[in-house]
Amino acid sequence: MNRLRKVQLKRFVCRPAALAAAFLLAAAILVGVFWLAAAPKQTFSENENRALEPTPVPTLDTVLDGRFMKSAENYVGDHFPLRNTFVTLNTAEQLMLGKRDLAADYGSIPAEGGVYFGKNDHIYEVLLPDRTGIFQKNAEALAQFAEKSGLRLTILPVPSGSQEQSENLPYSAPNHDQHQELEELEQTVGGKAKVVDLFSSLSLKTGRDYYFKTDHHWNTEGAYVGYRALAAAMGFDSLPKSAFIFQAVPQPFYGTLYSKAVNTWQKPDTLVLPYTKEKSAVTQVTGKKTHLGIYWDQYLNSKDKYSVYLGGNPSVTVVKNPEAKGGKLLLIKDSFANSMIPYLSQNFSEIHMIDLRYYNLDIYKYIQQNGIDQAAAIYSIKQLCDVSIANKLSR
Repeated sequence: MNRLRKVQLKRFVCRPAALAAAFLLAAAILVGVFWLAAAPKQTFSENENRALEPTPVPTLDTVLDGRFMKSAENYVGDHFPLRNTFVTLNTAEQLMLGKRDLAADYGSIPAEGGVYFGKNDHIYEVLLPDRTGIFQKNAEALAQFAEKSGLRLTILPVPSGSQEQSENLPYSAPNHDQHQELEELEQTVGGKAKVVDLFSSLSLKTGRDYYFKTDHHWNTEGAYVGYRALAAAMGFDSLPKSAFIFQAVPQPFYGTLYSKAVNTWQKPDTLVLPYTKEKSAVTQVTGKKTHLGIYWDQYLNSKDKYSVYLGGNPSVTVVKNPEAKGGKLLLIKDSFANSMIPYLSQNFSEIHMIDLRYYNLDIYKYIQQNGIDQAAAIYSIKQLCDVSIANKLSR
């Protein structure tokens, strides 16, 4: 019996590799725990363009229903040491394993496609069909708004880069055709509003690239195409490109699509801002604050450089130009409209921009109180599939 115990003890003692591994594992756990407990925490990931999980606080309800454990898992995942390095390695690993649709969330409602790495250094968002009925409800709401408001409404639905540059997508990559939404919108609206078709104008077949490589928005060239199309549809004269000076921002721009698949090899975009040759009298009014001009230069030193336009997406902002000859335009919109404002502000004395995602008041009272005489809606087609604006227009 004693001999057996000696043999077992000898076997245990003679395993230095196992002891070293156990020691290293314990040390790694202790370092990780110390890091999570003591290291300063970021609240926002600029690379991924999202808020990070805050420190979870257990309560009886959250422990019993599992929310605390879920929050704790997310917290550890968001704050572990060298996280940015592992996020980058994860992107490379998924590509090496042959995965093409990165960062998708098919469990969300509506389902959210990921991104494709395409040709010419482009990252493209994966387009999915609308299976929730959100787009149809939004189209019906826009038609009702045109009737109820009594304004001439022009709708500018903007196709995505992956729609307009499908030849750059990975071979045989699934991608929804947004022509379906355009046709659905035209049929639903009928003669109540004018719908502008941008598909051929923004196509890569024109020989120009109208979209950012790392962001889901159109670039300065694309916004100008949209501006001219809107002018033709609404009947005002667009300014020629020669009326503007285009200045490239020296800081590199990595946009929203890059944030979904962070990597080390991606070439940045260049943000180009148009300025009028003559000194502009344009101001932006948001709430009680007045901002001179429409560019917010402080954002050029941040990850979110697209917010240089209008300072982001306030619920209501009014751009005023006392030198413009046009009247008062109501613009219901998403962020695609922001980069069109440098052009559009030269045609209207006031542009009242409302982002219905954040606006909760009566839009019809707003029209009456502010003497609005024209209306336009500028939305990406994908946004109209993902986010409901119907309840905001039906009040």
